[in-house]
Amino acid sequence: MPSPTSLANGATHSAPAMPMSSWSPDGLCERAVRAIWRSLDEHDLVDEHVRDELATILEPLTELPLGNRPQRLIGVLKQRNPLDPSHLYWLTRRLLTLVPELQAIAHDGHPPAGALRSDMPIDEIDAYQPLD
Repeated sequence: MPSPTSLANGATHSAPAMPMSSWSPDGLCERAVRAIWRSLDEHDLVDEHVRDELATILEPLTELPLGNRPQRLIGVLKQRNPLDPSHLYWLTRRLLTLVPELQAIAHDGHPPAGALRSDMPIDEIDAYQPLD
């Protein structure tokens, strides 16, 4: 798995929204992973504009086999300032658990075995910890 820093260095700060048809799933996933790492590395999730940009980048992921998680993340990302600390914590954890799945989709075309599923109860999702 590439380091967060190496991914962050290759990311741009503003990327225009592009329709799903112009991106392959692996391109969408790679772009989302880079944006997630950049936001987390720079501790920018407290900035409303950065969250809006990340939400825009994540919106095409709603078409991928990730259940309702992209929509839930987008909903929290679009909350206005000040973002409640508990929402910021939840958002950070969920973004981190999404990264390995996005990388697997980009690499293999499907989520890894044991990944979060849309049919999981919320308490299982909250307890989910990726193994890397």
